[in-house]
Amino acid sequence: MSELQIVDMVKAPVDRAEDAYYPRVAGGLIGAAAADALGWITEFVRGPAHLRKLYGTDRVTEYRSWEKTTGGRFNAYVDYISKGEYSDDTQLTLAAARSLLADGSVDIEHFAKRELPLWLDYARGAGGTITRGARGMARKSAVWNRNFYSEGDASGFRGYRSAGANGAAMRVGPLALANITRREQAARGVWRTAIVTHGHPRAILGALMFAEAVRICAGWKPDNAVPDLAAEVAGYVESLELLSDPDLSEWLGIWNSGSDVTFEHVWEETRREVVVALDETVRRATARSALAHYFNELGCFDRATRGSGTGTVLAALAVFQIFGGAFEDAVVATINQLGSDTDTIGGFVGALCGALRGYEAVPPRWTSELQDYEYFMRVAAELARVCAGVGLGGSALLPQRSGNMTSLPDLLQRLRRKQIAKGERVYHELFGPGWVESVDSQRLRRKDGAKVVFAFVQFDMGQTCKFRYMEFPSHRSQSRLPASEGPGQGELRL
Repeated sequence: MSELQIVDMVKAPVDRAEDAYYPRVAGGLIGAAAADALGWITEFVRGPAHLRKLYGTDRVTEYRSWEKTTGGRFNAYVDYISKGEYSDDTQLTLAAARSLLADGSVDIEHFAKRELPLWLDYARGAGGTITRGARGMARKSAVWNRNFYSEGDASGFRGYRSAGANGAAMRVGPLALANITRREQAARGVWRTAIVTHGHPRAILGALMFAEAVRICAGWKPDNAVPDLAAEVAGYVESLELLSDPDLSEWLGIWNSGSDVTFEHVWEETRREVVVALDETVRRATARSALAHYFNELGCFDRATRGSGTGTVLAALAVFQIFGGAFEDAVVATINQLGSDTDTIGGFVGALCGALRGYEAVPPRWTSELQDYEYFMRVAAELARVCAGVGLGGSALLPQRSGNMTSLPDLLQRLRRKQIAKGERVYHELFGPGWVESVDSQRLRRKDGAKVVFAFVQFDMGQTCKFRYMEFPSHRSQSRLPASEGPGQGELRL
């Protein structure tokens, strides 16, 4: 699609309620995805010298094809990433959008028991916490508000209650964009989706902060003014209370019964910490040249805290304030803060600036090359309809089931049996029918001859996914990645 066609699509007459919401909804959704795709390129770059060695540039400003080693220590392989392809941040954002109901609330069973477990087969760039949470929900007996997994590792991870990373926040944009005029509805959806995978108040509070900031930007009335987002969010955080909900009360009881300290105590400590950071760091963030200094103050360069659920959202708010919501300048500055969680913070910034400035603020050269661009336009249109009270929700974004669909070969079965071929018509239980665009295989970096097989599939519904299956010579089979790609675990290759 040409740049002229893209611009024309957002200049359509505003004659319905959803049309008034659409430009900012599309700006928030597509702005986040474009920034994620750009920031993914720099996520594991160690510094300026490493960036020059890899890409021959001092600053990333455009999409590029690149590759990285993934799969963990024992099952490493190279993932080849094409221009404009997005990471798990955007994959899970789309999963959240498909989990919305017509009134803007969340179908939590669909999100927790269908989207998350099935995502494990096509996840790209997945972090450790979200992977553990999704694996937990893949168990038949798992219940969305009782996913108290415990899985220690060498990094000191202690389990669900300590899961305070930004994986809960990175996916809640659609919940805010579908509820621009419904703050409580958005917050309820954030709580419910967050606790499926993350148990620490830092993750939940970060998700609430980000959703509220997106909602404020998308609903901001003065077109020529920029909200004092730090002050707005500070007021919101100061007024936050634990949500009154029977399902969450049950969850809270389980949380407290297994801990020496109550959730309420940790929540209050975290809330006060965020209010102080908003006042002492974010509100005084004004100098573009000092952006790295603000990131450092918020712990964004520290291996232990670079993926913090609150710290990364605070960093995005600081960027928004410094750049006044100017989309391209803000995103480029963010994705070049090497050593930080560039794709996720970039996605936060892209969502905020896009929601404020609208779709036309996103450079057409980025939208035109974004993976699944037309599907994003469709998702944005449905979010705008839900926001206006006339939508269907996630059901409008998934294929309608029919007998003809299910008679097609099952994608994952074909992949596991090594019977899948390019050009084949296949079926997936969530995405429906699609075409296999390519099939590839690669030896894992281990001595037993194990390999990984990939199938890149274009689904009729509009999304493309790269599925994988690991084959081991000892007749063990594994359709899930055995290790995630947490911060610092990816290795970029020339």
